[in-house]
Amino acid sequence: MSFPRYPSYRDSGVEWLGEVPEHWSVISIKWLSPVQRGASPRPIDDPIYFDEGGEYAWVRIADVSASDGILKETTQQLSALGSSLSVKLEPGELFVSIAGTVGKPCISAIKACIHDGFVYFPSLPITPKFLYRIFECGTCYAGLGKMGTQLNMNTDTIGSIRIPLPPESELGKILSFLEQESAKIDALMAEQRTLIELLKEKRQAVISHAVTKGLNPDVPMKDSGVEWLGDVPEYWGVTPLKHIVETPITDGPHETPDFFDEGIPFVSAEAVSGGRIDFSKIRGCISKEDHAKYSEKYIPRLFDIYMVKSGATTGVTAIVETNEAFNIWSPLAAVRCGPQAMPYFVLNFMRSRNFQEAIALYWNFGTQQNIGMNVLENLLVALPPLAEQLAIVRFLSCETAKLDALTAEAEQAIALLQERRTALISAAVTGKIDVRGLAR
Repeated sequence: MSFPRYPSYRDSGVEWLGEVPEHWSVISIKWLSPVQRGASPRPIDDPIYFDEGGEYAWVRIADVSASDGILKETTQQLSALGSSLSVKLEPGELFVSIAGTVGKPCISAIKACIHDGFVYFPSLPITPKFLYRIFECGTCYAGLGKMGTQLNMNTDTIGSIRIPLPPESELGKILSFLEQESAKIDALMAEQRTLIELLKEKRQAVISHAVTKGLNPDVPMKDSGVEWLGDVPEYWGVTPLKHIVETPITDGPHETPDFFDEGIPFVSAEAVSGGRIDFSKIRGCISKEDHAKYSEKYIPRLFDIYMVKSGATTGVTAIVETNEAFNIWSPLAAVRCGPQAMPYFVLNFMRSRNFQEAIALYWNFGTQQNIGMNVLENLLVALPPLAEQLAIVRFLSCETAKLDALTAEAEQAIALLQERRTALISAAVTGKIDVRGLAR
């Protein structure tokens, strides 16, 4: 759909803005309102600064990321002392992140306190929603951040950003137009996200059925004797995981090594996802000396299976598909299949809903969820003959590829919709389209 343009434009003199409607103003944010930074009580982890019944919420960047632009809740409340040492915001105030996730805007719907990783605008004469939309586009601050340990900005860089300012009579119409149009796009993205979740459920259901029931619907079944496994084909074996491995199940070193930018890749839980090892998400590299030392206990080998055994992703699995040298850390358990078990069949079994339910049954909770090595090695595996394992692996490779392709299409649709949403917001707030006759 094409939108009308204003009758005449002029050069704004601002690179990110380009031309603006001739009757609009262009102004630095600092001339609209002072830009002030939040503050934190120190040390921030002192319990004296927190109170579950406190009047003011304590805002972290994770709370902003989860808020969808409107802060309605946080995970912590500050005590009266804690809030007195921070910066208090009332409902309806805008604040923007300037460290870590830079430029992320949020409007508070609750009483909240912000730390010095945020700035706010105490004397904003226009509705904060308009400035929110400008920051939401992301183009107004592109290239302004300074690189230290991470991208960050300060009150001066935020204050110096020059923004377009339409007449007040148009500002409300722009915001109304964006509300109605972004709501349509958001609804389409929500449909795609629902589809992705359904595809994920379908994928796991297909895997779970194939590795516990087989491919022949007419085969006689037997009770496995295990509640979480249920009935299995009567000629399948049911045996502990430790009985189908070539070497005892083990894990990586429990010490924390020195990390380097180069060396031997060191894999931990965050790199295990979707059945694969993502080497772009490793903690870092270790020295050849540490690699040699850790390899005395375990050396990764092609088709070894890893399962996360502690932390938030306990139960997630991946298989080794490289001959390149690397090593693993203690949160990972390494399973090396013996001759009676195909690694990709065992991987799929460990990814099944049944096996994941078993993992959850035996979680231990200390500072985080985990499962003991002795528990893991005694969890049961349903094991068909090798020829049938191969047939199941080939079937699942084909079926999951179809589902993965549909998922990729849905993810691409979301990306395109998000691009359109951002472009539409940018066009409206910079005057590239004239919405005066379009807003309801």
